Amino acid sequence: MSRLWFALQIEAPAVDVPPGVDDLLPALLDDYSPLAIEDLAERPLPPGGLWDPTFPPIPEPPPTPLRWRVFFPDEPTRQAAAEAIASSMPDLSVTAVDVPDDDWAARSQASLTAVTAGRFVVAPPWQVPESPEAGTTVIVIEPSMGFGTGHHPTTRMCLALLSSLPCEGRRVLDIGTGSGVLAMAAALSGAATVVGVDVDQDAIESALASARLNPLPPVVQFETADFRQTPFESADIVCANLTGGMLRMTATELRRLVRPSGTLVISGFDRDEEPEVTRAFLPLRPAARLEEATWVALQLA
Repeated sequence: MSRLWFALQIEAPAVDVPPGVDDLLPALLDDYSPLAIEDLAERPLPPGGLWDPTFPPIPEPPPTPLRWRVFFPDEPTRQAAAEAIASSMPDLSVTAVDVPDDDWAARSQASLTAVTAGRFVVAPPWQVPESPEAGTTVIVIEPSMGFGTGHHPTTRMCLALLSSLPCEGRRVLDIGTGSGVLAMAAALSGAATVVGVDVDQDAIESALASARLNPLPPVVQFETADFRQTPFESADIVCANLTGGMLRMTATELRRLVRPSGTLVISGFDRDEEPEVTRAFLPLRPAARLEEATWVALQLA
């Protein structure tokens, strides 16, 4: 008997989804560690039939309503995600479905491609560049567990900010490490010590799996811990790609982890949350700022 996978079918009633859903839904789902997200939206044809590929320019297909199938590791996680979506995005239709194992994971992940952020190239194992450009650093991430692969704007912006910082000989902390991509980026940039921290054991296992795919120097360690309760040694560079609420609540702890004259890289919040997040970290002030699709990343010093 084939295995059944726990999924949610999430649909919008029309093309025009409520403001913010396009950005907030992926962020909300990320809190529940989805195994994969499959886009089920059919791209409709124009009234006359097929697009004519011989007549430039080829027009963009008409927009379609959001229609996703999202896979989760177990039933309790699926249920929790469904309740969170229903509470915060009541305009969306959310239906629990059990999907037979027909190699959906391979199909959904095959579309993931390498992305560039600053001087880093984050690639799945099946698309590692054979001849990367000079000055770039390739990081291989196995995306099967649904943690940050570099495709989310907040991860890309953190990588871009990290690529502009001198990591050589520095101690680096990556809080909420997820896939470990930021920790590995620091290690491959010459950091003397790197610690990736996450409360989720699955995240740490995902990070360790990806770490084995990279030629990392022996300076990286991953720990399952709550940084608010574990006395970590302060660092020259601290990365925290969390959420706006978590950043505000833990700003004091995060500031304490930054050594004098050190740098804090934060993301996971949008421009509406930015003023409150920035105030929470005073007296640290923004030294650099990036924004993409309403998401914001700050380099504080």
